Amino acid sequence: MHLLGPDDVDRLALGVVVLGSGGGGGEHETHAFAAMLRHEIRQSGPVTVLTPEEADPEGHGIRVGLIGAPTVMIEKLPSGREAEEALKALQAHDSTPVTAVIGWEIGGCNGLLPLILAARLGLPYVDVDGMGRAFPRIDQTTYAAAGLPTTPLAITEPGGNRAVLDATGIEKLARTVMVDFGGWAMMVAKPLKLADAVGAGITGSLARALSLGEIWSCAELSVEERARRSGGFLLARGKVVEVWRESVGDFPRGTVALRRLDADDAYVRLEMQGEYLVALVDGEPLVTTPDLLCCLDAETGHPLTTERLGFGAVIDVVALPSPPEWVPEELRARVDPRAFGYDLGYVPFRGAE
Repeated sequence: MHLLGPDDVDRLALGVVVLGSGGGGGEHETHAFAAMLRHEIRQSGPVTVLTPEEADPEGHGIRVGLIGAPTVMIEKLPSGREAEEALKALQAHDSTPVTAVIGWEIGGCNGLLPLILAARLGLPYVDVDGMGRAFPRIDQTTYAAAGLPTTPLAITEPGGNRAVLDATGIEKLARTVMVDFGGWAMMVAKPLKLADAVGAGITGSLARALSLGEIWSCAELSVEERARRSGGFLLARGKVVEVWRESVGDFPRGTVALRRLDADDAYVRLEMQGEYLVALVDGEPLVTTPDLLCCLDAETGHPLTTERLGFGAVIDVVALPSPPEWVPEELRARVDPRAFGYDLGYVPFRGAE
């Protein structure tokens, strides 16, 4: 058991941004939710974080997540009550008693939202989630891969609109409602039995986020050392010489070309959608999803989201391994390069070189 206090929030916020792999909301977008979490902890006391082994297997955990573009929140601010309103709407359709809060997606803003809800409800948070990083789609979770239900799913937005969805094809339906709601919305999904969530989920994600936040806040360490302590490696330092973006379907898609500053006449190409997904060095794939690619400002060390990466930026590209739960081929196919439309197979993580 761990008590998450206000002094933990900053490193947690940095850790979840690193696990966002360029998506899920960057430092700007997580700032508001970090402030909410810190306020709730000071008002209500620390959040009790349970390891999966400490959780009551017969209890039920609720999942909360944001759908849509986090950058829209700059213009359409959250009220802070969306998750509770969604839970109320859901409980009118599913009366399962909720005894804990669990994670849906640890990467980006969604890594903080369950803790805010846990603080407000006075419930423990169980350290398990369905992604272990950020992915764009509702169905890209180990929960869904195990056949655990997502619906009924309640969705709300700051203006008070709400809907409860219970249908197949929930990804497309939820995004249709989200667009009608103004570009982003909050979701609360059907509670899961904790034994099922722990059995199917990715355990220890919150602990990993806290560890990453501690490591990447150590400015006195070199980027190579921070990457090594995080279990990964520095792939390249380079200058952005080209950025190409377009909208394809529900998600943005783009390519970034870097001229390496740590090697002569060498280039790195990054393929991205909501997140950084593939890194090619001189045309050869070196790191691919579900392993993580993190782009950091070479001067400040701050993570850069896919939306904020621009021409002329000098960046460090760091590769980190995915959670081991994604390694088996039957699960990996849900989140490998082909799942995102690239004609590439998964490249096993090579570690430091």
